[in-house]
Amino acid sequence: MQVEGTPAVFPLRLVRVPRVAVAGAVLIGDAAHGVHPLAGQGVNLGFQDAKSLAEALAGRSPLERAGDLAVLRRHERARRADVDTMQFVTDRLEWLFGLEAPFASRLRNAGLRLTDAAPLGKRLLAAHAMQ
Repeated sequence: MQVEGTPAVFPLRLVRVPRVAVAGAVLIGDAAHGVHPLAGQGVNLGFQDAKSLAEALAGRSPLERAGDLAVLRRHERARRADVDTMQFVTDRLEWLFGLEAPFASRLRNAGLRLTDAAPLGKRLLAAHAMQ
């Protein structure tokens, strides 16, 4: 194999959209939110988006159509806290691991050791990440 053309570089960054739902359409997965891939959580968020949207559509009243803004906004509200949390955590981890100040590596290592020494905390973090 051979590379054709000039490789392009796209910096990883936090992506937030103000609204994921409008009448007749809803964004899910990476179209709705971006998270730094360091935690590998983008696909999990997308799966949870699909589940939430399916639940919102299944739970609509007989008077509501699938594309009604009220239905899609229920999905949007149901996902907001989880998405915001994961975006915040991955963004801050990326920032922390990007610091090159002398104290930064000691702070990171202390935090990792603390997490490693708390089996219950590790299990809770892993359980949340696997949702």
